[in-house]
Amino acid sequence: MYLQKLRGRAFALFFTLGSLQAAEPQKAVELTERVVTATKTETERWRTASSVTVIDRQEIDDKQYRRLPEALSQVPGLAIVDNGSPGTLAGVFLRGSTTQQTAFLINGRPIPMNLAGSFNPETMGLDNVERIEVLRGPSASLYGGKTIGGVINIITRSGKGLAKPEHSIFFETGSYGTFREGIASRGSIGILDWSVDGLRTDIQGQRINSQLQQTNTSGTLGLQLADSLRLDLDWRYYQAEVGNPGSVFADDPDDNTLSEFWSLSPRLTWETTKRWTQTLTYQMGNFRQVATGNTSPFGPFDNRITSRNHFFEYQSVVRVTDKWTLTAGAWLQDQSFNRYNDASPTFFNPGGQSYDIDQHETNWAVFLQSQAEILPGWNVVTGLRHDSYSDFADATTWRAGTSWRMPWTQTILHANYGTAFAPPTPQDREGAIWAPFGGQLIDLKPERSRGFEVGIEQPIASANMNFALTWFHSDLRNTFEFVGAPAFLQPVGQARREGMEFSAAWQPCKEFGFNASYTYLESDNLTTGRRLVRQPRHMITTSMTLRPQERLTFTLSGSYIIDREDFDAATFARIDAEDYLLARLSANWQVSQQLDVFARVENLFGDDYQAVAGFPAFDTGAYAGFRLRF
Repeated sequence: MYLQKLRGRAFALFFTLGSLQAAEPQKAVELTERVVTATKTETERWRTASSVTVIDRQEIDDKQYRRLPEALSQVPGLAIVDNGSPGTLAGVFLRGSTTQQTAFLINGRPIPMNLAGSFNPETMGLDNVERIEVLRGPSASLYGGKTIGGVINIITRSGKGLAKPEHSIFFETGSYGTFREGIASRGSIGILDWSVDGLRTDIQGQRINSQLQQTNTSGTLGLQLADSLRLDLDWRYYQAEVGNPGSVFADDPDDNTLSEFWSLSPRLTWETTKRWTQTLTYQMGNFRQVATGNTSPFGPFDNRITSRNHFFEYQSVVRVTDKWTLTAGAWLQDQSFNRYNDASPTFFNPGGQSYDIDQHETNWAVFLQSQAEILPGWNVVTGLRHDSYSDFADATTWRAGTSWRMPWTQTILHANYGTAFAPPTPQDREGAIWAPFGGQLIDLKPERSRGFEVGIEQPIASANMNFALTWFHSDLRNTFEFVGAPAFLQPVGQARREGMEFSAAWQPCKEFGFNASYTYLESDNLTTGRRLVRQPRHMITTSMTLRPQERLTFTLSGSYIIDREDFDAATFARIDAEDYLLARLSANWQVSQQLDVFARVENLFGDDYQAVAGFPAFDTGAYAGFRLRF
């Protein structure tokens, strides 16, 4: 049965691919592509010695990604795990690391986290995003804690340098009572430039109480105060009301979460000399959440949560020579969290109707990084960071990486090693952290990891092709995982994550392009010898983009998730989760310079899948809309 099902899915995918004709392809990977996240400075990707995937604006438009998880689902080594309903918390497993072990940034600024120590990517719209950079592997020497898996940096659009302002409005509707409307503007006048947008999303949903109503607004303002002095102001706000139906055994009609987030962040950039640039960044953010109507005896219970964040960073970049760059900096992060529990006391909720969490913590750090081209084509990157935590011991992390591009074949060899230190989240260490029915709090310690990767990348210029293969390995101490449903914390102690990422891109002509990736992952609890849950052993992604006419684009993409373990939502027993194939077909027609018409089908083959056992995802959905520019 399994082989028949696999053959059927493969045939359906092949048939659909074959039925499409010519379009704008996903670009073959360029060696000269420049990234920021890996080194905090704009650097050619191959020189960073790191694994970095870039999702640019063209790909976001062609594939009609509307929310951050949709875009991330095509990244090698990255699995998205959600509860099926829009707006509910989506987990990001980057090379097996959890959401709490992955840093989320917007324009290089850390996003203030919620009480669970994570950012919900479901709340991040992509209408004002220029590119997304996903850094996989060691990165704590620059970004500190919560980077065991890597860093996801969302870089927004800018109006700087535009000859004339650009404005747009769009409307989209489709299955499950979906309506999306938005407006955007960017441009520059004199020393002022801007890029702003507003978005409204309403989804009725497929299951009972699976609705979403969300309002987003964000933007950047820039002032070029002098040739060498620039001030940027970044702001963002969202409010989301989400229905939480729970598992198929709950179908809760009343569980509801209202969340609100805002942040304001100025940044001053001073090009002191041609070789020395300094930046000073401040960010103030606030997150609040109100949960009501939860009837489960296990929680999370009715509660009100507030977190506040103040972040300061000074950074200095010195180009000592044309081949050697030093980056140094210091940062301070001050955070406070509280949760008021509205529910009556029970055995699983002994702190009912009180502030069961009220914390304040600070973290200051200094870091230094060196980027040097030792010989032509041979680059070495080293970094060192020291963190001091108010609630934990100090931590020193470091990284060393090297890359070499062979001049005769352009083959790139790279290797990277680094350490990381991740303190437990406020919710994990002070919430209802009970061992299963044991009634004792778990003493959580900061997670520590050592990780390395080695890889090879081979471009074939004559065919506009690119192949890459990377092997990665990390060892963790003091780690833990959520077990069962309800989700209890279970100490793991020592764990190992290792695997391989293979990717290929091919663009034989401007009318056709194809890319694919395969990830093999072993993620094991070394104490018990069992695999860690919700982490697929095999993940395959493919994407093909075709353009039969200059203004008409078709894109077909898909991901196949194979061999996972999870916990049964009814019995809490460990089970083998079902594999699933998730495909997406989109079409864009540029009717004129001012008008685009678009349509897409999600879950194209109607796979009845559950990313989390017991939480079914939506069936096939169709959506269409237009964008008007003026």
